[in-house]
Amino acid sequence: MPQMEEMLAAGDLVDDPKNRRVKLHQYDSAQLKTYDQMLREVAAKSHATKLIVYGKKRDVAEWLALGYRQEGVIDGFFRGENAYMLAAYTTEERATSAAPELAEEILALSLAKAGAGEEKPLPEGYRIRPATEADAGELARLYSLVFATYPTPMDDPSYVRKTMQEGTIYYVVEQAGNIACAASAEVSKRMGSAEMTDCATHPDHAGKGLLQPLFRALEKRMEEAGIYYLYTLTRAQSAGMNVTAAKMGYEYRGRLINNCTIFSGFEDMNIWVKPLRPTRESSV
Repeated sequence: MPQMEEMLAAGDLVDDPKNRRVKLHQYDSAQLKTYDQMLREVAAKSHATKLIVYGKKRDVAEWLALGYRQEGVIDGFFRGENAYMLAAYTTEERATSAAPELAEEILALSLAKAGAGEEKPLPEGYRIRPATEADAGELARLYSLVFATYPTPMDDPSYVRKTMQEGTIYYVVEQAGNIACAASAEVSKRMGSAEMTDCATHPDHAGKGLLQPLFRALEKRMEEAGIYYLYTLTRAQSAGMNVTAAKMGYEYRGRLINNCTIFSGFEDMNIWVKPLRPTRESSV
């Protein structure tokens, strides 16, 4: 019988009050009903309205029978094995996308611009470098400026430093000694995958094509580190990062409804994946 406290401590079960969601990353396929009850118990205690399961292919049908719906797939998430993103909701409001038509228009626009992640040079006067803990304060100010709300407290320098210490890799584009653009790779060595995230461009440097070369630098760093399965979650109702992901050779793999609080409140997030080597899906 799985123990809730042990799973929370290990990060297999995540209670995320800020985003009013509960997530299950690792589980025993023989006890899905028990895990479903556990998710609902944690959700009731923390007033969460969305339950998320990172499911294995062999378990999808049983999760669906328990009232979950499949919203997408993250290719290679479990060391080359796909994660099937399954969700259940406790309110109809949380389950309902606010602007599905706009999201589809942006997706179509992004797919029309799809590329293979060609090298793109930085404008003159800019340079890319890895960030250090000394950059935490400036990074926090950048995230505070760009995002009114965010799923994690990226406006807190101590939190940014903590993520660095826990293995998240940040890269920045710098101009005249100031950070103009930033992004990170949230590495899960245990899973063998990484989320490309925390992308922000200072308004004074918008429209200069800084993010594509920054993403490419992070991808190279991941490949050198043996992390071959990359994904990014983008705001479905905002064109910028969806277009960038498509241009960078990421493939669209689904939409997470009202997934987290970012920018203006709960928003849908598109899944984009980029495996740097083949997945092991056929072995599941």
